[in-house]
Amino acid sequence: MNITPTKEDYIRAIFVLHESGKQVGITSIAEKLGLSKSTVSERVRELVKDGWVVAEPYGQVTLTKEGANTGKKLTFKHRVIEVFLYETLRLPKESIHAEAERLEHAFSDDVIKRLAKFLGNPKSDPHGSSITDVTNWRK
Repeated sequence: MNITPTKEDYIRAIFVLHESGKQVGITSIAEKLGLSKSTVSERVRELVKDGWVVAEPYGQVTLTKEGANTGKKLTFKHRVIEVFLYETLRLPKESIHAEAERLEHAFSDDVIKRLAKFLGNPKSDPHGSSITDVTNWRK
């Protein structure tokens, strides 16, 4: 299924919110992404239509199995890139998140797998978040 970088951002935001144990709804997604609730509502409707999420009216937003796998993969990419930016390029910790946000859409799965191996398959990112090994994900 074709997915845009914008939709990837939403899926990853929902995944990270769920991973942190927070209630995932339109408001929490809007806060996480710094967007209006109306914008998020519209995009979530598209994600439901595309089969990435399930959304209860005025309630919880959850990822489908495919959405959860995609969120996990995107989060893996993001966190590996953060490790690279921080440990190899020595960028300041406060700037690596924004850089990783941009780069996670550009790196192929193969490059990320190689980068993770190059970095010694790190178990956590510079912020202390766990990096779940998803190097065997399907294409």
